Amino acid sequence: MKLKIAALLLVYIAITHEIPAQVQWGIKAGGNLSAMLLKDETGYTKVKLRPGFHLGGTADLALSDKFSLQPALLFTSKGFTIDKDGGAQYLYGVDKIKFTSYYIELPVNFIFKPKVGNGKMLLGAGPYIAYGLGGRWKAEANGMSVKGKLKFLNDFSSTDSSWGGNNRTVPYTKPFDFGANILIGYEFSKNLYIHFNAQLGLLDVDMSYDGVSDETSSLKTVQGGFSIGYRF
Repeated sequence: MKLKIAALLLVYIAITHEIPAQVQWGIKAGGNLSAMLLKDETGYTKVKLRPGFHLGGTADLALSDKFSLQPALLFTSKGFTIDKDGGAQYLYGVDKIKFTSYYIELPVNFIFKPKVGNGKMLLGAGPYIAYGLGGRWKAEANGMSVKGKLKFLNDFSSTDSSWGGNNRTVPYTKPFDFGANILIGYEFSKNLYIHFNAQLGLLDVDMSYDGVSDETSSLKTVQGGFSIGYRF
């Protein structure tokens, strides 16, 4: 709860606090490699990275010549893959399964921008909050494939008759996520920049089952990627 409150306060400050400085609006897009840290009483499940993307709008609130606050509102895809080596047959009864999930994400990074060459280096860190919108899955077994949709849930009810049968929508994780970013990059001019980032989810997004949480397991998101941005 304290983490959620801290994240909301940072978002409020980033959006509503009146800073006597220039604000530049912009856009950015890029690619991701993401996974899920799946842990149970036996340890971590072996998963593979899943490629994805992100795109959205940004703001740069200059605090001084070398410091700025950079919130962004992004549409981003994440996910992971489990194959035979990761126990796909044991966990899901298939040879391989791929998960792709979609989020609305709000990172808020504090940026240090020392001058390097003709531009500026970007060194930043900060929190993010994200909310899951949905997704898709694809499984392979015996040379055949089947696919369906993902649904974010806080709690899975065993009495819900909408699951099973020909319904290929399956429960995924809790929709709300919170974590931390770090980034490093380069600003070529006041308008164009590129950066690489890493992201770690700090919340256990494993849903509960019939109102009971499994204390022996946890699910946390992890991601790395690059972005190209342009400010107007």
